[in-house]
Amino acid sequence: MIGSAWKFVLYLYGLAIDSLSVCDGNNRLSASSVNRTEYMGHWYFLAAAATFDSGALEIFKVMDNTKFLVRESTEGEKLEFTAAIRVKDGSCVPRKWIYLLTDGSTELRTEGHPDRLTQLFSSSCPHCAVLKETDSSTARLLLYARSPQLEDRFMEEFKDIAACEGYEDILEIPQKLDYCQPDE
Repeated sequence: MIGSAWKFVLYLYGLAIDSLSVCDGNNRLSASSVNRTEYMGHWYFLAAAATFDSGALEIFKVMDNTKFLVRESTEGEKLEFTAAIRVKDGSCVPRKWIYLLTDGSTELRTEGHPDRLTQLFSSSCPHCAVLKETDSSTARLLLYARSPQLEDRFMEEFKDIAACEGYEDILEIPQKLDYCQPDE
C-alpha cells in the first residue's frame, strides 16, 4: 500500500516538473516540410548562442549587422543565401552559400560543408527563423528576423530555446551602423 502511494506521489511530482519546464523537445521543424516561399526575401541576423568558451561565437563578434537575401536556386532543391556583413570598422563583406534540401530529411546541409547540419526550430515569432548549426567543431543557435528590430518577448523566447539546448553564451548583434545591401 505504501509502495503504491509512494509511486503515485513520484508520478505527480514528475508531472509537476514537466509542466514547469520551458523546454519543448518537439520544437524542431522538418526541413523538407517547411513552406520554402515563407523563407524567401530579406532577413536580418540578430543573435547567436553557444556554450561558454566554445569559440563558436567569435566569428560574429566583429559584426555590427548582417542582411541576407534568400532565394530559391534554379537547381531545384537548393536555397541560395547572399549576405552583406557590416563589420564594426565600417567595411562591407559579401558572403554566399547554398543550403541543400533533401526530401525526407529533417535538417539542411550546406554545400561545401558536408559535416555541417542545420536544424530549424519552431518559434511563436511569426517573422523569425531560429536555426541550429552543428559540425565537427561548432554548435550554435542563430536568430534571424524580417526586421532588424525584434520585440523583447521574441528575444526572450530565443534565449529560452538556447538555454534548453545548453547554450548560456548569448551574443546580440549591435545593429548600429547602416546596412550593406546583399547582391540581388
